[in-house]
Amino acid sequence: MNIEDFKREIDGMFPCRWADDFIQDTQNVFNKYIDIVSCLDGVDTAVLDNVKNLCDSLIDVVNLYYDGRKGEAFMLFSTILNGNTERDGLFSSIGCIDVNPDEFYYRARERKIGVDFSIKDMFHIPLNKRGIVSTQRYSSPGYPCLYLGNSVYSCWEEMRRPVFNNLMFSAYKVKYPFKVFDMRVPNYSDYSPEKLIQTINRVPLMLACSFVVKNSSDVFKPEYIIPQMLVETIICNNRRITQSEKSEIDPDVIWGVTYTSTHISKDFPYGKKFLENIVLPVVQSSNPSNYCYFLASLFDISHPLCYEYESLKENTTRMFWETLDQEKTEEEILQEQYEQSKMGYLEEKLKTAKFETLPHIEIGCPTEGITLDYTGTPVLVEVRSSGPFTIE
Repeated sequence: MNIEDFKREIDGMFPCRWADDFIQDTQNVFNKYIDIVSCLDGVDTAVLDNVKNLCDSLIDVVNLYYDGRKGEAFMLFSTILNGNTERDGLFSSIGCIDVNPDEFYYRARERKIGVDFSIKDMFHIPLNKRGIVSTQRYSSPGYPCLYLGNSVYSCWEEMRRPVFNNLMFSAYKVKYPFKVFDMRVPNYSDYSPEKLIQTINRVPLMLACSFVVKNSSDVFKPEYIIPQMLVETIICNNRRITQSEKSEIDPDVIWGVTYTSTHISKDFPYGKKFLENIVLPVVQSSNPSNYCYFLASLFDISHPLCYEYESLKENTTRMFWETLDQEKTEEEILQEQYEQSKMGYLEEKLKTAKFETLPHIEIGCPTEGITLDYTGTPVLVEVRSSGPFTIE
């Protein structure tokens, strides 16, 4: 099997679904992936053995969880990711991406009649309202996380398609670079010779995080076991880092996950490119302002807009998909179609809306503070602040 066929096979496995027995069906998905890897031209036996061991270990994690031994399940999972040394864990090979300044992401909330949303209302659920934080794919009940989509369309699909005109959207413009682990469906560049082994290694974890929820009304969703443990491991790792030699704003710390939404539909032609999300767990789990200053420092946030109000301000009729140049590539055509849709129209409005930053101050020093020598030599620390603060 060549690389093109290998990519096509993996694309066809996403998103994953199960029928009657979640554990057995997960095993079936892994068995299929192992068969695909074994057919890849030139694959090394050691690589295939590593994939088999990883799949077996992930099944062991789910079995422990089902057996009520959640602590043991998490310990096994965190060992899989972190390894026993800095280089033998899965984290060292799955890769991460840089989220760079001036990139745009989006967040949506359902509009309430007579209620005006501020940018604070469009941020993560307040820390003093943990009781309303329900289970989500990458976050456990009671722990707020900031979920963002790379498009208005992604936000709408993630919310399971509420009435579009009833949604308020804010754009998030990145101010400072940060890193997230890459759990997206691999793209063409991920199959290059220098990245192929890394891709082969991370696909089992990506598949384990990509099961479509079978029963959305159920309180317990087995599809969320592995992705929630992934974020919990990230939180635990970062707590150890910030309590030791590094600061909370260290540029090398990996703060969350980017992933491809499982809500892919044939109703819309845009595909996986427009269905990428980021989840960032709060760094400060306790703050008098009831939101995380670190996450607030990362973004400028636009005042929320809705399509209905914005379209009412215009006296034009826009034609959808009528004037497309058929000589363009498929990707260029899809991009143009999206730009002409309601969602693309609203994104352009959001990018030029008024942006503000939530009040915050984040000081880049270890949590135990800094030590001055006997001569009082100054120590430089990085400070991110939305404005003047008095530090006592």
